[in-house]
Amino acid sequence: MKKGDIIIGIIIIVIMVILGLGYKLYISSIGDELYVNIYIDQQLVESVRLTETIDKKIVIDNEYGYNLIHIHDNGVEVLEADCPSKDDVRQGFVSMPGIPIICVPHHLRIIIEGGEPIYDDVT
Repeated sequence: MKKGDIIIGIIIIVIMVILGLGYKLYISSIGDELYVNIYIDQQLVESVRLTETIDKKIVIDNEYGYNLIHIHDNGVEVLEADCPSKDDVRQGFVSMPGIPIICVPHHLRIIIEGGEPIYDDVT
């Protein structure tokens, strides 16, 4: 190994550690309570508190189209949609906060978001 290879390896490891710590801080800052928020045209349509025992199906049927959303097992998925590409259905089950399910033709965005953060600005 050359000196340049070692330097590049160390830089990559440092970047990975920084990204990992940043993600860990993001996850810890979203709080204990998670909510599945459903937006249409950037307007909050429905917000459901995410718990282990919840099993709820929500039908969104408006001028843009039809979506069947299933909230269960601490996550959310779109079961049915009448859009041509069905990208939201193919995305599958999402249980990580911050990863959206998006249906562009229906102007729909579903995302798991947190309530009040665990830590305040002091800690």
